[in-house]
Amino acid sequence: MIAIVDYGMGNLRSVNKAFESMGYTSVVTGETDTIKNADGVVLPGVGAFGDCVKNLHEKNLVGTIREYISEDRPFLGVR
Repeated sequence: MIAIVDYGMGNLRSVNKAFESMGYTSVVTGETDTIKNADGVVLPGVGAFGDCVKNLHEKNLVGTIREYISEDRPFLGVR
């Protein structure tokens, strides 16, 4: 399952539909446990990256994402 990080911004639906069209199971989530247990994580892009980072901090997702990446697991950041 691919976790698409919901931080209150980004084109979540389009990213989700793209993975589904390729036959992958994906879920839009802001839940840390779902992100930690995913086979891959996608951080969808947004034009204002400063706002993105602010929202990630407000939703307490920065540490979860950093931990996931530090484990050398599949991660895609879309700008």
